[in-house]
Amino acid sequence: MKLGVVVNPKAGKGVDKELVRRIVKKLDPDEILTGQEDLGEFYLEKAEVVEVERSYDRFDTLRLVKALDRRCDVIAVFGGDGTMSDSASAFPKTPLLCIPMGTTNVSPLMCDPNFRKLREVEFDGLYVRDFERVAFNDVVAGPTILATVEGRVVEVDAQEFMRGKLKKGSPSKFYGRVRVGERTVEGVYGNIFVSMLDSRYLGKGISGGASISAFVGFNCLVACLSHTVVVASMSKESLQNLEPIKTETMSFDDKAMMYAETVISADGNPFALKEEVEIEFKKGIVKVLKPL
Repeated sequence: MKLGVVVNPKAGKGVDKELVRRIVKKLDPDEILTGQEDLGEFYLEKAEVVEVERSYDRFDTLRLVKALDRRCDVIAVFGGDGTMSDSASAFPKTPLLCIPMGTTNVSPLMCDPNFRKLREVEFDGLYVRDFERVAFNDVVAGPTILATVEGRVVEVDAQEFMRGKLKKGSPSKFYGRVRVGERTVEGVYGNIFVSMLDSRYLGKGISGGASISAFVGFNCLVACLSHTVVVASMSKESLQNLEPIKTETMSFDDKAMMYAETVISADGNPFALKEEVEIEFKKGIVKVLKPL
């Protein structure tokens, strides 16, 4: 087997070198291809280095996945939810093995590092065509995202993050509008989420509109929340001070148009500011390896 290795050196608390080496040893490849320096070369021995242009941002991951695609049987990607989103945004034909090394690590693409046997699975995704972005958790409008700073998960200012800076963020409201066909919701919100639906919502009426939409078979849901909920420092007291939190929902199968006077992110990666984006549901957008 020929294995490609992609490492995001900025994910989470930093690179777990032993985890990278352990997974590669477990796969026991005949050949290893990886990126230069901290994209993989620093953590592996006897690997062929495939050099790509460096911009020291998410595009390093994109370029390396594209360079390894079709040259390998499997591409192992080490990083967080955003790294996996970026890897899938390269639209590789080669299956990905997504090993968690980020802040939240809740992407459905993630594979438990303690796997024994693997199988290939196709995953649907949310596609933002104009920005070539793919999301598997959600596309979110809001002022903050989560990041690891000095070993702690904190909310950071999404707009500053787009400029390459880590600055503590704070909840704030914004005008937003989402259109699905002839239906529109608009108002002042703390967050807007667009997410795919699955069986996790079935039978759980407390999830409100998501439960109904999943039950009748819709692919996706828009949820507009009255308060910012992408926060890491929430306590019982601070939550009670926010409540009641109101939510407006709208379901769809194919695409939605979202405009927000704030930052829009895909799986925690900010990519648009005060723009209208089209979010499309796409089936089988990426192949990944998951435990049997």
